[in-house]
Amino acid sequence: MQGKLRELFSVEFPGLEIRRSRYNVYHAVIATIVLCGLIFSNGLASFWQQFVYGLNQTMTPKSLLLNLVVSTVFFSAIIVTVWLIARFVPSSARVPSSSSCEEHPDRLRAVLFAVVIAPVVAIVALGLNWVGASAIEWCTNVKPADQELVKCFLDGNYSFLLRGLLVLTVLFQAPLLEEPIFRGIIFRGLSKTLPVWSAMVISGAFFALVHVNAASFVAVWFLGIVFAWLYQRTRTILAPMTLHFLFNGTNVILLLFFPELAT
Repeated sequence: MQGKLRELFSVEFPGLEIRRSRYNVYHAVIATIVLCGLIFSNGLASFWQQFVYGLNQTMTPKSLLLNLVVSTVFFSAIIVTVWLIARFVPSSARVPSSSSCEEHPDRLRAVLFAVVIAPVVAIVALGLNWVGASAIEWCTNVKPADQELVKCFLDGNYSFLLRGLLVLTVLFQAPLLEEPIFRGIIFRGLSKTLPVWSAMVISGAFFALVHVNAASFVAVWFLGIVFAWLYQRTRTILAPMTLHFLFNGTNVILLLFFPELAT
């Protein structure tokens, strides 16, 4: 039993490393710099204000829709740009392809594995979110703000259609765009230079930072590490995409029935 648990949580298990990667640490740094330019575009003071207190303003339906479109285009542009750089700029980090079956992950099994661990991951992340928010409020007497999309979803001023678009964004945009960037480019690029667990921790921390929310920072950091571990363990981006989708789906259900528990 102990051996099986060690095998399950090992990122060095024979044959499960990510071998064929055109990305290296330079691609990870490019994606990180571009994202930093976005989150710190209004200065450190503005970032800290939003990180702890939120935007403290209600977006109009038009501005919310524009925000969703811009974020989708921005994340898509990062993926395409870094892919083009990795595709056409020679890199010594590229590994020759192999005909070995070891190069072909079992995608169905990986997705099912993500489904199986999803309830445990969700419970731990939601617990960390509650602990984090409570600790901040206890230490500073400041109640940290919810994530902006959570506040928008709970705001009754938006139409049913716009709230439905928010749900689609949370369920599909985040897994389909965030996973290729944070796991496919940043984590995979860092893991070419750093120890795997270090790459998981660093990419997970940046994943949490980009969400710009103090209350959920530790919970999202935990999720970032788990998503990276799952990607490393299964060798397919479909696994963390599936887990990301299921966790966000859990949050949508909580927002509908138990909004105080959502993260």
